Amino acid sequence: MTVFKSPVLFLSVGTALFLARPSLFAGDPLTLPAALAEALAQSPAFQAVEADIDSAKAEVLAARTRPAPELTLSPAIRRLRESDGARHEFLGGISLAQTFPFPGKRELLVSLAERNVELRTLAIDGLHFQVAAAVRKAFHELLAAQNIVGLRHQQLESAETFRQSAAKRVESGYASDFEAVKSQGDVIAARKLLQATHGRIVSARVELNALLGRDPSSPLEVAAGSNDPVPDCPLADWLSLALASNPSLRVQALQAEIAGLNVRKARLARKPDITAGPSLEYSKSEQIFGVSVTIPLAGKNYGRGEILAADARLRKVRAETEQLRREIVGAVTQAVARLETARSQLALYTPAYLDQLKAVVGQAEQGYAQSATSLLLYLDARRTYFDALADHQEAVADVAASRAELESAVGASLQPVSANSN
Repeated sequence: MTVFKSPVLFLSVGTALFLARPSLFAGDPLTLPAALAEALAQSPAFQAVEADIDSAKAEVLAARTRPAPELTLSPAIRRLRESDGARHEFLGGISLAQTFPFPGKRELLVSLAERNVELRTLAIDGLHFQVAAAVRKAFHELLAAQNIVGLRHQQLESAETFRQSAAKRVESGYASDFEAVKSQGDVIAARKLLQATHGRIVSARVELNALLGRDPSSPLEVAAGSNDPVPDCPLADWLSLALASNPSLRVQALQAEIAGLNVRKARLARKPDITAGPSLEYSKSEQIFGVSVTIPLAGKNYGRGEILAADARLRKVRAETEQLRREIVGAVTQAVARLETARSQLALYTPAYLDQLKAVVGQAEQGYAQSATSLLLYLDARRTYFDALADHQEAVADVAASRAELESAVGASLQPVSANSN
């Protein structure tokens, strides 16, 4: 009787073989902190916001600058008719005028310009979280695919070993043709899973490369960092942190303040600015010194349209602020629920269960080699083994992605909550 090598002895040493395999990705592995730093340094969006900040600072300087005085010169020639003919005489005037804005107008313009600087500065914080959330998502997607692709390689090699063994068993008359066909189908299924995982790697790599400012086709490998668990806090604490620190909400609050200042600006626009200054009219025969004062006279409805429009914008911003608060509360509530679900699902894959699963597969392969275990039972045990390991890697990735989603929804680092919870 011919003795056949067990088709899945590879499983007992599969992890060691995979670790000994050369790297599937070129370049040094990239950690999440390094990816975040690179993305924030290379993003052109931050350069655009910085240019907006410089522009807003220039507006502050312009608002603080007082109106320049106006010098008016009006030379003329006066023609006088006399009995013996005509005589020409020089006549000229000079005046200096200074505009004095209504009290509070210039200070209000300065306040508006300064709020615009704050608004654009806060936009950097909001953009930071947008970019960071996208980087975290792509990073964890690529990391999960990398972890699973090694498992799929194990599965394919195991299927190939089984196919070769099944072919020998059929040739020797120890098995039916069904076993050979089944083994070929097992190889096809393993190849499909491996190809799908490689496609997942390519997609996540392209997305992450784009966020990092690299060529989309550049080789890229990521590495898991130290495990930084999320503090176990009640939902109320997360909501309090979000409502106090979320950059979008802070931007909206500042926009409401700016809208209120624009209402004051529209109301002050009805107040007249006074222009005054000395003047001199000169001729050879006389000189006239005077003072001129100009006060514009506004009609009954002057500026009323601007006031009504500013009031409407203020009401709109306040309504949008309330809507944003509700959206943030909803996003944080959903993120906390998803994180709790992801944690619960990951906890199902205990080390004891994974060890037991590995032992069951070992028993199945040994029983199949000794013809004590049926083909279908052996295949089911092996499929369960690989699917469970893949699901475990997905659960790990879901916890990381849920953490990133919660941090993005809160709009602040989770570390302060961790400090408060101790």
